Amino acid sequence: MDSNGGLKDSVAKILLSSKTLAIVDRDVSSFTYLDALAGIGKPLEMGRYAWIVSYEPLQSLLRDLRRAGIDYERYLNRNMFILDVFGSIKHIDSGIDGVFVLGGYLDDRVFIIKYKSLTEHLLSEISPPTGSIMVVGYLESGMCRLFDNPVRTHRLLWNLREEFGLDVSSLITYIKPECPALEEFVYLYSDFVVEGCTDGDSKCMTVTKGELE
Repeated sequence: MDSNGGLKDSVAKILLSSKTLAIVDRDVSSFTYLDALAGIGKPLEMGRYAWIVSYEPLQSLLRDLRRAGIDYERYLNRNMFILDVFGSIKHIDSGIDGVFVLGGYLDDRVFIIKYKSLTEHLLSEISPPTGSIMVVGYLESGMCRLFDNPVRTHRLLWNLREEFGLDVSSLITYIKPECPALEEFVYLYSDFVVEGCTDGDSKCMTVTKGELE
């Protein structure tokens, strides 16, 4: 797999199915997740719904979507919606349509309760067709800076999917050195895993779970 088009195409195919792909950057300078973000473009153009859960500052997400070639303003509040987890924890509300923050007091447990309530509300509002939702975790490694127990919070978020009974596809992006504790669960919940790294001046990618075309 090459470092650009091959991964982008693989991400698009997986997001048009009901599978989960994880991108694990093994160092902070490989930026494999940027190539993966480009893969959400085709499903968005086809009308699929994107629920992006951002664990880094909103402006970082929007910047990286632009770098990945995604015209987010075209889709936001139409078939793209963002939960700004960082902004929720830090009490920063961008006021941008289609970007949600969870207000009030938040700890790990309260976050899950309010996340569930918001998801139920949004699903009732947009009524997406079965199989049309893709969930994108933007740098889930940020959970280690936002939650007292990121492993438990991560597990409870995934349990909600089973509770909702949704047929969704998923893209997880994750930088291992920033939150090593989540790696086991990232592998557990994923059908496919691609690890990215740097080797001198070059970037490398390895499929470490599943088989990608």
